[in-house]
Amino acid sequence: MKLLRTHLLIVVCTLLLTACANHVEPEAGRVSLMTWNVENLFDTEHDNGKDDFAYLPLSVKRAHPEYLASCTKIQVPAWRKECEENDWTPTLLDEKLKRLSAVIKQINQGRGPDILMLNEVENIKVVEQLNARLNTSGYQTRVLIEGWDERGIDTAVLSRLPQWDTARLHPVPYQALGNDDPARVSKTRGILEVRLLLPDGQKAAIFSLHLPSGGAPGYLRQQAVAYLARLKRELPDDVLPIVGGDFNINAGEEQQHGYIAKDLASTWAVSQFIGCAGCKGSYYYHSKREWSFFDMLLFPPQMTGASGFNGWQVDPQSIRLVHSSPYQVNRWGTPARFDGARHAQGVSDHWPLYAEIFRTAPPGN
Repeated sequence: MKLLRTHLLIVVCTLLLTACANHVEPEAGRVSLMTWNVENLFDTEHDNGKDDFAYLPLSVKRAHPEYLASCTKIQVPAWRKECEENDWTPTLLDEKLKRLSAVIKQINQGRGPDILMLNEVENIKVVEQLNARLNTSGYQTRVLIEGWDERGIDTAVLSRLPQWDTARLHPVPYQALGNDDPARVSKTRGILEVRLLLPDGQKAAIFSLHLPSGGAPGYLRQQAVAYLARLKRELPDDVLPIVGGDFNINAGEEQQHGYIAKDLASTWAVSQFIGCAGCKGSYYYHSKREWSFFDMLLFPPQMTGASGFNGWQVDPQSIRLVHSSPYQVNRWGTPARFDGARHAQGVSDHWPLYAEIFRTAPPGN
């Protein structure tokens, strides 16, 4: 009987130690954040009402008669060929998930950032598949709200911080100009807001976004930037807003219109303006031989001052691009995308952007 009790005690202690090892708390006065466009993270099943045919197994595509008709509507030849011929198998998805998790685990000794914002994610199911790979990260909060994108790609937030309010997806009130089709303009991604509680009890609103691509008119990205400022204004004064995502503003567009330097920087402290020393950009156009800062983190300007936002500051020295994994860099030294046909290397055509925020004084000081 004594031996049995001893054995049970050992089992209980082992289980408790395992639970503690898998439950990772953020450092009390410091929180890490990362935003990353993971490039076409689709599962292998068709979602009704979505044009996700390019990322299905060929066997599944052939079971859906609408697949070929959908592919023929694609005007870009390379994209049409991908839709018709790409064989997105469970094996390839598994390899993609393995590589994504390896990149994320570069942060915090394999635990990943405290707050992870992802772009180009199909659904919550594939988010859960990725989270299963990140089994030591302790991401208790995992949010994806289905939006209006025709392909079905959305944004997601994973965090080991708890939520203090319900998440919401804000539809951007885009207004079509000229002869642009208003219905088509409206079929795009919203801005995901996830409300998290920082370790000291500070309320935060994390906005994760993926603005219309370069193929869409630039005025849509400008309208989204203006709407983001409105969302910030509408928050209660005691809620800390932080933004991360893919803004799709390329270097040429920025040089011409200043959507970042003029519009965004008038409301926010922009990651590459306050830190990321030596960073050229998170995305590279090989045809133009041009780097662009598609991916950015935005903070209230107060977070760069001595008093911060309720004592919270951003650490400029922490802001950097994450690209130490061999999966991430191609032979030209630029982001290596995941190629299903030749996947000896590659994971995404974007590099993640990382930053840390910290509390300068205890609450109430």
